[in-house]
Amino acid sequence: MTSNDRWISKDPATRTGLFQHISEVPEHNRLRNYANRFQDQDTWSEYVDEEHLCHDDLSERFLLDIERREHRWKDFCSEHVEHHALCSPSHAKEYAAYLLDEYSIKLTTAADYWAAIERFYRWMFHHTEYPHRYNPFVMAAVEDSTSEELWMIAIEPN
Repeated sequence: MTSNDRWISKDPATRTGLFQHISEVPEHNRLRNYANRFQDQDTWSEYVDEEHLCHDDLSERFLLDIERREHRWKDFCSEHVEHHALCSPSHAKEYAAYLLDEYSIKLTTAADYWAAIERFYRWMFHHTEYPHRYNPFVMAAVEDSTSEELWMIAIEPN
């Protein structure tokens, strides 16, 4: 193995954690059960504040890109999901299709938007103050060809 070889598999099934499919998640652990807890909470802003805004050297372009990702995700959620932090794998699949159908963007751009929300869910998964015991975007990449395609593009090194 050379220093350029990947140590982590690209296969989303190896990155799902304990649960690969929503049907494996116990009912009491499903995100939809936490709607009351997340009501009036802007979890996306908490994520951005912790992950990005602590840096002083962010460009205006980068900040606009973050804002654009937020607006597209929250616009989608306003029609499909009770809260932007509580989607299901089905919603993640729908979001992949939505990005490609609703906007005239390249596949690589759609992958960037989709992956930004996957990172948001990964962040919640790794923070114990959130009830996220699975990542619906990784599950979607396991179950859906469009989501898997966006996943594969997103994890390729630039």
